[in-house]
Amino acid sequence: MTEDHIFTDGLKIGNRVGAAFVHFTNKQEITKSQYRLADHNTFYMAEVLAINKAIDYFLDHELYDVKIVSDSRPALTTVEPLSDNREFIWQIKKRLKDGEDIKLMWVRVQNGE
Repeated sequence: MTEDHIFTDGLKIGNRVGAAFVHFTNKQEITKSQYRLADHNTFYMAEVLAINKAIDYFLDHELYDVKIVSDSRPALTTVEPLSDNREFIWQIKKRLKDGEDIKLMWVRVQNGE
């Protein structure tokens, strides 16, 4: 049985903002994608965009039983409850509902201290 994991991340260094995801099947890297956001975006929006792009990828490639893994608890909690009214967030929620095989997971990041 195949295990598909898509790891997402957002980043802001100075004024530069980016998002990325990496797809692994059975611990083998399959693909990675990176996205540059406009400088006015926040780190949080980069995290949400990375999840959004991972969902797009999941649905476009008709994958099943995928785990999307993020270290951003705020981004994950935003896309799960129904209380958020932003159109972008609602689009993510709709695609999550359509892709019943998608599971969102949070991982704690070590600070390296």
